[in-house]
Amino acid sequence: MVAFASGCDRDGCVGGDDGTCAPPPACAALRYEPTCAAQPLLNATTLGEAGPLLGPKARGAAGDILLENDKVRVVVDAPSHASGLAPTGGSIIDFALVSDTGDAFDQTNQISQAAGLLPRDAVHYEVVEQLQGEAYVAVVFRGHLEADHRVTVVTRYELRACEPGVRVSTDLYNGATDPNTLYLTDGLFWGDHGAAPFVPGVGLGFRAPELHLREIDDAWREFPFVAARPQAPPDVSYAVVPCNNSKAAGFNDPTLTAAGVPLATTQPGDGIHFERFILAAPGPGLAAAVGEALNVRAQVHGEPAPVTVSGRLVTGGTPVQADGGRAASLLFYEPAFGPDPDDPARRIPWSEAVPGPDGRFTVRLPPDRNYRVQPYAFGLPAAPATSFAVARGDVDLGDVTMRASAHLVATIATAPGQTKDPKAFAELVLVPVTPRSGDDPAPSLYGLFGGCDPMLGPPHGGSPACNRAVTATGNFSFAIPPGHYFVYATRGPFATLDRAEITVGPGDTATLAMVVQSLPVLPPGALSGDFHVHGAASYDSSIPDQERVVSFVASGVDVVVATDHDVVTTYQDMLEPLGAPERFTVLSGTELTPNIPWFAVPGNDLPTTVGHFNFWPLDPDRSRPRNGAPWDEMREPGQMMDDMDALFVGAGVRQLNHPFSETKLGREQGFLRAIKYDPRTPIAPGESFAADVLLRAPGGQHLNLDWDVQEVMTGASVENWLRYRTLWFSLLSQGIFRAGTANSDTHSLGLERIGYPRNVVFDVDSTPLDVERFDEAIRSGHMVGTNGPVLDVRIIDGATEHRPGRDAIMVSDSAQISITVVAAPWIPVEEVRIIVNGTVKMTSPGVLVSDHFAAQVVKVGTFTFPLRPLLGSTKDGKVGDSWLIVEAGHKLPPLVDVDGDGLPDVSSADLPKRIESDETFDYQAIVPGSFPIAFTNPFIIDVDGGGWQAPGLP
Repeated sequence: MVAFASGCDRDGCVGGDDGTCAPPPACAALRYEPTCAAQPLLNATTLGEAGPLLGPKARGAAGDILLENDKVRVVVDAPSHASGLAPTGGSIIDFALVSDTGDAFDQTNQISQAAGLLPRDAVHYEVVEQLQGEAYVAVVFRGHLEADHRVTVVTRYELRACEPGVRVSTDLYNGATDPNTLYLTDGLFWGDHGAAPFVPGVGLGFRAPELHLREIDDAWREFPFVAARPQAPPDVSYAVVPCNNSKAAGFNDPTLTAAGVPLATTQPGDGIHFERFILAAPGPGLAAAVGEALNVRAQVHGEPAPVTVSGRLVTGGTPVQADGGRAASLLFYEPAFGPDPDDPARRIPWSEAVPGPDGRFTVRLPPDRNYRVQPYAFGLPAAPATSFAVARGDVDLGDVTMRASAHLVATIATAPGQTKDPKAFAELVLVPVTPRSGDDPAPSLYGLFGGCDPMLGPPHGGSPACNRAVTATGNFSFAIPPGHYFVYATRGPFATLDRAEITVGPGDTATLAMVVQSLPVLPPGALSGDFHVHGAASYDSSIPDQERVVSFVASGVDVVVATDHDVVTTYQDMLEPLGAPERFTVLSGTELTPNIPWFAVPGNDLPTTVGHFNFWPLDPDRSRPRNGAPWDEMREPGQMMDDMDALFVGAGVRQLNHPFSETKLGREQGFLRAIKYDPRTPIAPGESFAADVLLRAPGGQHLNLDWDVQEVMTGASVENWLRYRTLWFSLLSQGIFRAGTANSDTHSLGLERIGYPRNVVFDVDSTPLDVERFDEAIRSGHMVGTNGPVLDVRIIDGATEHRPGRDAIMVSDSAQISITVVAAPWIPVEEVRIIVNGTVKMTSPGVLVSDHFAAQVVKVGTFTFPLRPLLGSTKDGKVGDSWLIVEAGHKLPPLVDVDGDGLPDVSSADLPKRIESDETFDYQAIVPGSFPIAFTNPFIIDVDGGGWQAPGLP
């Protein structure tokens, strides 16, 4: 940090922005020898109709600025293009490394500037200008803090020929009359499940202190650089090196890293100058980016040049095949002092290397230190760590030996006796036969992203990922850790299940031939759909598009709505190359996902966000920011709905997502949780803060309550299903019909399961899909939600049959309800429930099948009951208007409202567990943490034909 008095002689804008100043070029001591073309590329252009093709995370749009040379392409968005955490443009939104073939691939979300952690501290850029010199191109952004025009900020992005990164220089001037405590920083938005960030430091590396916005000091550290590498190809790593400070200050978290100048009080007239070099490097792992970062530090800070450490990773004398780092990688660190040199809480990680095809690896490390190197495979140490010393000369470690992997070769046929099916989309799942004990270390990505056993690959990467793999051809061949496993073959809940048991030691190969057949469980004319999925275009996902589409088809879903965060995407161009069936359809949509806390709620000491909402169908427009999705920050839901109206292709669908989902980093992901909605309190003016919020129209058109459908099941969580179900029941009892949906919210292959749950939509099957008809059926509630069983429920009144839906029906005294339940044999159905006005009125036993691997549909039963005795009653004891749904599947666990918020709490003893004696044992292998459940949408029953009257809250 450099402070200047206002009006003094200065080089830059630290004394205030006069409209002509520019921060000086960053990192003046940094020099790169020209190693690219004889006439190197160096260019700055304003993008036209569409941005460059830089991979699925590319966000460049018309009007944004592209800086490019032979090494990198960097896109900075125009000031009018608000993006993510930034209220305006001026952020790096694409940072792509150029390959030897000329292709360029981006693995970043956003790098933006701020002077603090609150929305008011974000930088608001208003003016942009391009500069060009003999040896550089640059773009300068001018602006101020979002909440104070007197605090000016000017940032210069500069690119030089042949350099692998961009020089960034920011000047901040405190023109206010009072002192300010300002923290000038870059915010690197990783988005939870994207790139894995890394900083050297005691107990750090890929690990980081848990970040709480209210206790930010606990996570605050200083570090020489920050680096990051993705979990999936393309293989490009990044690093940010401070230039005018010896260390960066801030915090590091898989969601967001802040790397900037130390926090300090800035007096009136003082300024802050901040320089850094942001670079990209090729290859898997971190080694290339860390080595380049150390080279930069050697030039800029006069540190000794890094030393090259090389070697070969072998097993039994044979080079290890690292398979992109899944089956082999090496972590380099300074040992911890004390009896345990490998203690993760006290060692100092410096780099990570992934061997090449010949087993060779190379890293660069600071000299004059002692190190240890630990081989890893499948998320666990694969050999004892080896100690070595580094002086000032290069070091050859020779052969480093680790345990050999095992190998799995499997084929999945779609019919008995079949030897090859080129379109056998399928999935393999590995589960240890003996669960890992609590004392055994669990697999993880060096402490990040645990929860997979075994970890066949990074959980958010491409296949294989976590404990799963997918294929479009029926063929699998990949490395696995030695062990004793159940291997499951599956094609979703509407197909049979196959299982084999294998034991493989180091170097062994297991070969399996398995069969999974489709089962006719859907009623005629029905299609299944998942209306909430994510791929690599989402900021919190990195699964490649190809594996994403294969996973869709392998799960047996017919229709998928692409709802990547804050961008309109489609997977349509992947369907033909993969040979996806004609019946499979992708609809383009988006999930609007506010991330800036701004919404004030009584009783909260900090502002919050307002949850997530899906919208479809949309048409991607690559010439516009976010492919046409509006910027959703600091907008209430009704305003978001107003913004989306003109973007729908036909009549749109508005979906409330995970309405009471947990809070993450101060961001409320569920709208009803954000506003503290109590399902026992009426939605009426003046009844509660939540009611008043729901009933207002912030943009003048849509109420905040005007979603068409809401998620009743999101993902596998039983607890969330029971809470979301209670919220849904509350609205229905007040006469607020919102169709209930069931969606996976999948971001990966492993940590969520595509199509678990899903929706079965009735009477919509057509080729091509009639999208208008399909979406109208969804809005009308002509569907059931399920993660396994299939319900077909009708009210039969003479010659008339009714399915669930929003339109009220009047029935005679002789009307009956007919319930048919079917399921694949591995999906147990314990009971069928009829629920009227939120109360279980009748249960019937289901059917449990002992042979989970049979090849026929299980018809749980067809149940018929007189309707009239099931309906609710009025205060005078007469049969009253009612809403009615049917559920089938696992019995309800005991429900108690422990914390008094009106929502059920479930004891951990009653949550799903994978126990071999339990009927859900095989189901839990495929859908861990869930019970089989299906539910209908409501029947709205008008008893006397006088217009349906809601029963009201209990």
